[in-house]
Amino acid sequence: MRLSLRAQLSLGLGLAMLVVVFVVTFVAEEIAVRNIERAIDEALQKRAHAVAAIVSLDITKEEESYARVVSDLADRQLPFLPLLLRVVSPDGEVIRQFARASDWIVESMDQQLGLPIGVDGRFDTIRGLEPLRIYVMAIPDTGTGQALAYVQAVETLSPVDDAKRLLWLNSVVVGLVGSLLAVAAGLVLMWRGFLPLREIVQAVNKVDYDHLGVRLPEETRPTELRQLAGSLMAMGRRLDTAVSEKKRFIGSVSHDLRTPLTALQGQIEVLLLQPSLSAEAKSSLERMLSETRRLILMAQNLLLNVQLESGPTLVSREVSLKELFDEVIGDVWVLAQGLELNVAAAEDVVVDGDRDLLKEMLLNIVDNAIKFTPKGGQVEFSLTSGDGWAVLGVSDTGRGIPRDQLPHVMEPFYASNKSAGEGARLGLAIVKQIAALHGGHVDIQTREGVGTTVRVRLPLRGSRARPGDDRPPAGGVAPTGAGP
Repeated sequence: MRLSLRAQLSLGLGLAMLVVVFVVTFVAEEIAVRNIERAIDEALQKRAHAVAAIVSLDITKEEESYARVVSDLADRQLPFLPLLLRVVSPDGEVIRQFARASDWIVESMDQQLGLPIGVDGRFDTIRGLEPLRIYVMAIPDTGTGQALAYVQAVETLSPVDDAKRLLWLNSVVVGLVGSLLAVAAGLVLMWRGFLPLREIVQAVNKVDYDHLGVRLPEETRPTELRQLAGSLMAMGRRLDTAVSEKKRFIGSVSHDLRTPLTALQGQIEVLLLQPSLSAEAKSSLERMLSETRRLILMAQNLLLNVQLESGPTLVSREVSLKELFDEVIGDVWVLAQGLELNVAAAEDVVVDGDRDLLKEMLLNIVDNAIKFTPKGGQVEFSLTSGDGWAVLGVSDTGRGIPRDQLPHVMEPFYASNKSAGEGARLGLAIVKQIAALHGGHVDIQTREGVGTTVRVRLPLRGSRARPGDDRPPAGGVAPTGAGP
């Protein structure tokens, strides 16, 4: 699944903010825990040194000094005592102990005395029924440097564990809430940041073949989007100029071609009237005449396509479609040699429109039907009316249109098989343009190997398309079976 740029940025921002907030909160938690542990160590060290300072005034190597120390400490009330504090002789005998302790704590403290103790003392953490922090320091003899006694201070680490749990919970809550707030703020900022880009996209989406100029309102945009808007407008102007020049070129060339081609057609027709022509020469001239007529039709279609793309003003008048049908059938009768033509147009149907354009539309439909129907095939014409619409239908038993090419057959210059000599293929594009110009639409039904039916719906004289009419959009196609 492909995500839009906005969705990708939103997802990336959300994940980034989530990681940042959680990292910051957990780092803050770790710093807070380290500070609490450091405060406990500093408190233990200060209390042990305070007791050591008191003891060092009286203790010596003589045994009676220990008795004085015990008596002196017993008389003192030390307000700064930790959970447990004791003074121990070098032999491991407890000189004085403040507070009672469990056996497992005493055993752990005794074990600490067997470990090396540095000048600054030794910190250890033991974990039993509860986590404890132990600090051990030696009271040295100022003369020999030997230890006269040891001071051990113990404090519980339960507050640290409680603080860790509380900080972890707070970190999760703060992390989630902070992330959501950060993502929400980011989405708002991103929405505001993408607003100029969406306006540019909407303006570009309005561009089509007939309106290539990109018009963007002047407003404050970031530098990059301002550059993009300027580039798009400049590109639209260049495309509009190029297309206009192409239209003028095609119109000029097709107009200039019609005169010599018409003259050539007339000369060939005159030659065909000569009674002295051999059968072979007559056959060659007939083929030349057929190709000349095709070239004339192509030139007419090129010129007409340019005129229709320029959006001409329609001069409407009453047009009898039955008369138009009869006239077109008479014009193409010679071209339909080897085909069976069936006409089902009993009633007369009248519409408002340009007769010449409607005739050109019908000629292009019939020309396609004859061109792509093999010898021995059928072409059927129908004319009906109903619900405010006139319906012209041309059905053939030709090769049909492949399903993948059906959506494109009414695009200008689209050729399903250019190698087969199908030319510019402007016929159906012109049919679509003329039908749309008259307020109608085209429907194509086809099946490969069976045939194709082209129906054009036009509003009847004095009627308009009503909202809710059950009809496809202009130029609709449907890959279904061929009609009658």
